[in-house]
Amino acid sequence: MSSLSSLRRALVLAAAGLLAAPLLCGPATAAQSPRALVPAAAAHRGIAPPGGLYVSPWGSADVALSAAVRAWLTQEGAVLGAIAPFTLSADGSGYHMPIGTTAGDHLDSQGRIFYPGGMTFTFPRSGHTVTLQPTYIRVFPTVLWSTGVLIDGKQTSAETEMADTSYSEVVAHGRPTPTGFQVDQLPFHLTQDAADLMAHASGDKAPAAGTLFGTLTPHFDYVPPAH
Repeated sequence: MSSLSSLRRALVLAAAGLLAAPLLCGPATAAQSPRALVPAAAAHRGIAPPGGLYVSPWGSADVALSAAVRAWLTQEGAVLGAIAPFTLSADGSGYHMPIGTTAGDHLDSQGRIFYPGGMTFTFPRSGHTVTLQPTYIRVFPTVLWSTGVLIDGKQTSAETEMADTSYSEVVAHGRPTPTGFQVDQLPFHLTQDAADLMAHASGDKAPAAGTLFGTLTPHFDYVPPAH
């Protein structure tokens, strides 16, 4: 295998370990109804990812929310919730989630890894609750977090792009390891769809698209966990 192909494989593997970090926020614009999701990368989804890429079927990932997102959620009085097997961190500043896939231990045909569980955001002032489930990390043709969206229990989108990062950031926050490639505190930034959704749900202004949502640190295991 050439050094170039080895690097490409390592980068995709690293990106695949991302979690879909979740909490969304809205833009500093008037609240509006979120669009039925037609992700920006939809035009590329017919392109199959590199075949046979291996992703660890065991492990977990931690998401640490950014200071901007935490401050906005506190300002709004938002109540965060986790849908099992996701769990909230002890101080409520992030999430912990297990790694899972929709195609055994490989990427699915759309270049995604599936994460069981999800999260909820309840806004007391507006009376709305946003549920984000199921959760995906897309690693091809770009690296992003997407999720199904429900507002007050009614599904508005089967899959919406919520936050994204880049391969250059994967490289900047990653390092080779004996078992592959480790990524630490990879930054994810809010998309416009996420900003619109949270502005609508909160009935107020929120962090703009492009704001740092938080960081993701995956923990890969290459042997089955003990039971």
